[in-house]
Amino acid sequence: MALFSGSSERSARLPAVDGLRGLLALVVMLTHVKVVPGWHATSWLAEYLLAQPANIATCGFFGLSGYVLTRSWDGRFGVFLARRFLRLWPVYALCLALGYAIAALPPVWTQFLWYPLLTANSKPAIDPPIWSLCIEAWAMLFMPLIVWAGTGKQWRALLIFGLTVAASAYYVKFAFGEYFLIGAVLSRWEFHSRLLSSTVPQWLGRISYSLYLSHWLVFVLAERYFGGWGVVAAIPLAFLVAWLVWRFVETPSIRLSRRAGALGATLKAAIAALGAEAKAPRIAR
Repeated sequence: MALFSGSSERSARLPAVDGLRGLLALVVMLTHVKVVPGWHATSWLAEYLLAQPANIATCGFFGLSGYVLTRSWDGRFGVFLARRFLRLWPVYALCLALGYAIAALPPVWTQFLWYPLLTANSKPAIDPPIWSLCIEAWAMLFMPLIVWAGTGKQWRALLIFGLTVAASAYYVKFAFGEYFLIGAVLSRWEFHSRLLSSTVPQWLGRISYSLYLSHWLVFVLAERYFGGWGVVAAIPLAFLVAWLVWRFVETPSIRLSRRAGALGATLKAAIAALGAEAKAPRIAR
């Protein structure tokens, strides 16, 4: 049973959210089994319909980011950006570099800093899932506004949602901000699910980021050397590769991100202590 419940105190982590993230990554991976290079749908409509589960799941990721990051927001914007960079960039950079190597293409170095801003329609051949990390990274610059809108009175959310819709008419990529905003609004409630908190969804949630960015690379190589059925046979290998990336790249990046947060807190406390000492009245001798 899944439900949202009100809470006056926010839990540091909600297992159901991790489990949902894992299932969304699984949906994306299974959808891509049929759309790897070399496979073509029988019609544009069939290809469109097959792509929709992955697109919906990816928008779900944006909503979860808004939800989780709003719940953990502490107002330290600079520390937040540093932590997100350390958390997201290592796996992203690894998969991007491997994608260029597999495609035998010269790298576009600006993409290692999430530029140019890609969308699902860009369909980068090197590793299509990377487009959503471009959206994710640039959305982080608007996180104070997203938190402000999602945690305040209703008019705030309506105002920012309206501005986002208006901005998307000028620049379509702003439309993705609506999902982050929806997640921020939902952050007022806790999400619980026994199913999503069980062992398998939790394991999928743990490796979800690595699985999301690495599975396409596994499928491309499988299709290149073994054909379409090789992609199906490579599904277990995709899980193994995702676990290895999580174990040896993502886990260290998570630790580094946490250390950056702790260092930021220590520096803030030290600066506050120095400020208090400077303001304290001095006793004349």
